[in-house]
Amino acid sequence: MLAVAALGITSKLALRTLSWPDLILWSGIGYVLVVPVLLIMGQTHLRLTAGSGWAIASAALAIGGLMLFYFSLGLGDAGKVIAVSSAYPAVTLVMAAVFLSEALTVGRVVGAVVIVAGVIIVTLAK
Repeated sequence: MLAVAALGITSKLALRTLSWPDLILWSGIGYVLVVPVLLIMGQTHLRLTAGSGWAIASAALAIGGLMLFYFSLGLGDAGKVIAVSSAYPAVTLVMAAVFLSEALTVGRVVGAVVIVAGVIIVTLAK
């Protein structure tokens, strides 16, 4: 949680002198350094299975989301951008109900409403 929280701060600081594509480049370099370590340690290996398409889709969404995150940080206040981006559990809840047939319980709906209300409060606060 601390690393994700700090990501918004370090990214905003980097964007003072770099562009969002520069941050994507550095993120890519980080992945290029981590992947060989995972392969050498036997933690993963390249294989095509029924889930590979979903893994590729996940990677594309992660890359696209990170690009939009960096772009947004370059335009707005870190506190607001992070608050809006942290509302993803509410979106995931709805999508999980639609695509995975997961239950929408009262507790989950109340939690999602609290998340959205929190985002509204943080983004509107002066």
